[in-house]
Amino acid sequence: MKGFAQRLIIVTLALLFCFYLPARSVAAAAPEAANNDAPRRGALYRISDGRHTLHLFGTIHVGAPDFYPLESRIMRAIDQASTLALELDPQNAGALQAAVARHGLYPDGRRYEQELAPELARRTSAALRRYQLPAERLQNFRPWMLATALTVQEYASGGYKPELAVDSYLAGAVRAHGGKVIELESAERQMSVFSRLDAAQQAQFLGDTLDELDDADLARKLDELVGAWRRADSGGFAQALREMDDDKSFASRFTRHALLDERNPGLADGIAALLAGQDKAVAAIGILHLVGPGSVPELLQRKGLQVEQLY
Repeated sequence: MKGFAQRLIIVTLALLFCFYLPARSVAAAAPEAANNDAPRRGALYRISDGRHTLHLFGTIHVGAPDFYPLESRIMRAIDQASTLALELDPQNAGALQAAVARHGLYPDGRRYEQELAPELARRTSAALRRYQLPAERLQNFRPWMLATALTVQEYASGGYKPELAVDSYLAGAVRAHGGKVIELESAERQMSVFSRLDAAQQAQFLGDTLDELDDADLARKLDELVGAWRRADSGGFAQALREMDDDKSFASRFTRHALLDERNPGLADGIAALLAGQDKAVAAIGILHLVGPGSVPELLQRKGLQVEQLY
């Protein structure tokens, strides 16, 4: 196992909002002004069609207080933007709750302790206790939702809070000057991907997650991945993607192909349409969508757009 759970949070925003419907965080409630001394974070691209220009920013769907303020170029772009495009709007809680109910929960009183093989159910309950998650309240969670809850909690235990997510910060900043937030995807779209997994595949996904959470070196690996975002180290994320390709576990292959490769074309189409319709918009998506073969910048370039990486 080489760390698919580390990357799962970065590629699927809805997974965080399942558990932390984002009330206004400190960062999002009071966005800081552009700071010329703030270090580069994530990755920033300038996309142009010859008439309009758009900035594309690579986010991470968790945060910490010292992530902010962000570097001056992205914050100036946000200050000038009338529209911010995110994978999901953090404030669209109703759509998220409907998608969770449809795709993430067992119907009719079914419980994971009855649905899973006894050993997997025992390991799951032990992990929920270890992370201080209420097993009784999560009994109707499907296996992929249980895996998600545990992954979110692992990040939170390392100090990386969903309620301080970069997406929420940017949404708060653009709304503070009267701009709007639009969605490139939907909670239904993101969560329906997991509905394609049959019961055996969902159990495998959960089992792979539990194996990784038992890795004594996991905290260091999480810090390394978040550190790559802190340093604007696109090479670090490209390496993370290569490691995912080398990891032959079911969960890692699913994350790579279903949550990255299949979603990148739709994200690129949405960004291209936004660029065609207006000038000086900003799009912000998980940074793993910006690296590797078939990345969103590569797909935008194939559409004939000018793509420049600023950092």
